[in-house]
Amino acid sequence: MARVELNGLRKAFGAQEVLSPIDLVVEEGEFVVLVGPSGCGKSTLLRCIAGLEPASGGEIRIGGRDVTHAEPVERGIAMVFQSYALYPHMTVAENIGFGLRIAKRPKAEIVARVREVAALLQLGHLLDRKPKALSGGQRQRVAIGRALARKPPIFLFDEPLSNLDAGLRAEMRVELARLHGELGNTMIYVTHDQVEAMTLADRIVILNAGHIEQVGSPLDLYNHPACRFVAGFLGQPPMNFLRIGTGDAGHPVPPVPIVDSLAALAEATEVGLRPEHVWIATGSEVAQFEVSIDVIEQFGGETIVHALLNDGQPIVLRLGGQLALGRGERISVAFDPANLHFFGADGKAVR
Repeated sequence: MARVELNGLRKAFGAQEVLSPIDLVVEEGEFVVLVGPSGCGKSTLLRCIAGLEPASGGEIRIGGRDVTHAEPVERGIAMVFQSYALYPHMTVAENIGFGLRIAKRPKAEIVARVREVAALLQLGHLLDRKPKALSGGQRQRVAIGRALARKPPIFLFDEPLSNLDAGLRAEMRVELARLHGELGNTMIYVTHDQVEAMTLADRIVILNAGHIEQVGSPLDLYNHPACRFVAGFLGQPPMNFLRIGTGDAGHPVPPVPIVDSLAALAEATEVGLRPEHVWIATGSEVAQFEVSIDVIEQFGGETIVHALLNDGQPIVLRLGGQLALGRGERISVAFDPANLHFFGADGKAVR
């Protein structure tokens, strides 16, 4: 295990700066996920840590050692890419042990280590197969095994599951979580998939346009987003954002009824409300309003309702179970004002 420190890290391609000064510490044994939309700089940041891209400024320290200008092989890291990058003419055993052979480790050590890694990744029965005879999930496990065999203190993952179908991605998420629990190595993982971020990370780093928007545990970011971008990025379906208008006297008028004592309303231009925090009213709730149903999505275990407020603003409800609702139907819904989020004109959360 090793600690990773980024101090004012910058990266530019010519005049185009793709990473603004990044300050981040990944503690020993942490599983940190870098997440954000395409083009936000997350893969570039990972490649700078790996030494595959030279930093334009700042400092990278691994295990207390300045490696800003060190070669990748000198950094004590192993990287798993989106592409499996397996040697097609080699068996699973030969692919896993390739790095050890290059390092000229004794044959007996290589054999023992390959067997150990194969057992950990449930590949023992596949050691004599070639990559073409493996499924996508098996190939990705071999790629991970090749990295594991070297016993690096730090693992870097660059969207390793994006080439897999939904079922295999879910399976491999569990495998990676189990692997981290057993090994305890420091892991830095890049993805654009918020589900992977929420389910795998000890801490999530949300990037946007080359800078860090917020860092924290998955539930901290989900429950206490620092800005509109974070609030809208995490959650499926995304958070509802409802514009706040002004009344005749210039006072803010929210699109849904809320208690008058909420001081944050005076500074806010939008109200945020997650789809799972709205439900069909029973008649006893204080905070109720009517919506007109537009589209219904039935998923068996839950129902997603796309509806419209009286002023035409869209709102999405995530309701449990199977509900017999129809397009154009008007229903009363309710919410707990404690679940509201407020955002100012600058996009920052208003506390």
